[in-house]
Amino acid sequence: MEHTGQMERDEQEFGPRLGRMLDVYADVPAPDLVSGGLARGRRLKRRRQTLWGVAVFTVATGLTGGMVLTGMLPGDSAGGTKNQAAVTIPDFSLAANGTSAPDGKDAVTGRATVATLRDLLPGKPATSGYQWWDNKVGADTVSAGGRLLTDSGEAETTVSLQGNFQLTAFDALSKDAARAAAQDSTGAEQDKSGSVAPDKSAAAKEAGGSDKSGTDKGGSEKKVRPATKAELQTFYSCADRATAGANLSSCSARNLADGSVLISYEERSAALTRRTADLLRKDGTRIVLVTSNSTDSKRGPADLAAPPLTLAQLATIAENAAWQPWVDPAVNDGAKGIS
Repeated sequence: MEHTGQMERDEQEFGPRLGRMLDVYADVPAPDLVSGGLARGRRLKRRRQTLWGVAVFTVATGLTGGMVLTGMLPGDSAGGTKNQAAVTIPDFSLAANGTSAPDGKDAVTGRATVATLRDLLPGKPATSGYQWWDNKVGADTVSAGGRLLTDSGEAETTVSLQGNFQLTAFDALSKDAARAAAQDSTGAEQDKSGSVAPDKSAAAKEAGGSDKSGTDKGGSEKKVRPATKAELQTFYSCADRATAGANLSSCSARNLADGSVLISYEERSAALTRRTADLLRKDGTRIVLVTSNSTDSKRGPADLAAPPLTLAQLATIAENAAWQPWVDPAVNDGAKGIS
């Protein structure tokens, strides 16, 4: 485990931290060593207040348009996942007609996604540590999400909801895009009240359609195209995840009965365990749920022996019809009690 001084430097250098997270994953120790390391981890955790905001959450668990979702970057498949059959990407032709707000509907807020997550947790556990974010809402995109804590505040679960994910630029699905977004987003934060800080990521600027979004650093015009079905098929694949070096202890990708695509996987780095369920529906809506055995899913340290939710439980939550990019105003109003 790193020394405290190094951890403090890491908090000031988000880009390098992300690089190490993507490139250097250690094998998980034996179970009896996991619990033994938790006490020291808790002491170190008290010196590391969670930097959790639009920039961090964007790279970690969500994206709008061209922004990358780190949790979905390809990684090393384990347990024979290279032999899994490829998934079939849904036909999004019907979703093409749903790129604007339906009559009487509002874009879902980050606070509302946290309230929905809380209500869908099995067993209705006590929750705390609510934080959320709202990203740009355009004619063709809605993006919102948040996090909460369970297990006496020692386990984080996050949600990211994105409308029309099929319009995502393919460039955003790469490891390099994750690094670029991290390096350009070190100054953005979001406080517990859910107020949104400026999104400085290069991918966000590209997705936003501003004057700067269409040019690269050399001033050349940059064209953004949506990902093809073949590219999305690779993105939702366990077999093609080796390039990011993620230490996957399990991974499964499959089509649901309605044609939606679900990939579920577990990553381990030392004592830190992170589980993810990523669902892409036929209407283009994407729901990503991540749970871990730490109050900080990306950096740790581990606070519990295991995450509070199984991969099956995450998948069940992701498949719930309550997740919608456009909702009745009452849904957002009802979530205002989250604080």
